[in-house]
Amino acid sequence: MKTIGLEQIKVLSDPNRLAILSLLSAKEMTTTQISHLLGMSIQNTQYHAKRLLEAELIVQTRTDLVGNLVEKYYKSVFEPGMISQVTDEESVEISERINLVFAAMGAIKGILNRGIKLLDEKRDTYFAKVKERPRYPFGANYVILPDTEKSNADAEAFILEMDKKLKELVGRHPQDKKEKFALLYAVFPYQ
Repeated sequence: MKTIGLEQIKVLSDPNRLAILSLLSAKEMTTTQISHLLGMSIQNTQYHAKRLLEAELIVQTRTDLVGNLVEKYYKSVFEPGMISQVTDEESVEISERINLVFAAMGAIKGILNRGIKLLDEKRDTYFAKVKERPRYPFGANYVILPDTEKSNADAEAFILEMDKKLKELVGRHPQDKKEKFALLYAVFPYQ
């Protein structure tokens, strides 16, 4: 598994780059595909992809000629997972790890905001017309656990297993359909 160092964490402090890296951890994509999914301009997407490429967090996998344009495909250099598993915890200061957590939460917030906007725009369709509702499992939930050694170990084991199963699920279903749904999970302090 690739390790993330301090300089790479600085690159990931931008939520746009973290969102791009998350997409590229699931499958190879072009900057055009990424810009459509994230609602970013192609120039902005290319800038962030270049920063990720320079930080050796993504690699170019292939090129395709589409009309007159050469489309470059990129993929993450590591599989998605918990930050603590891919960072060298000894060499990363707590302030940098906190920045990374905030960046991850920013990316999650962006995905949630986009979902809320879509739900609001299609409120009548999603909630009133039963036959026109999306077919994905719709809902939200959370759990609060005590901060103990045992609960931490149990939660980490559960998240790792869920992460593995979600990766297998993504691999079994093609991503070419425009309509998609996001399945998010996050762990953060609660009081």
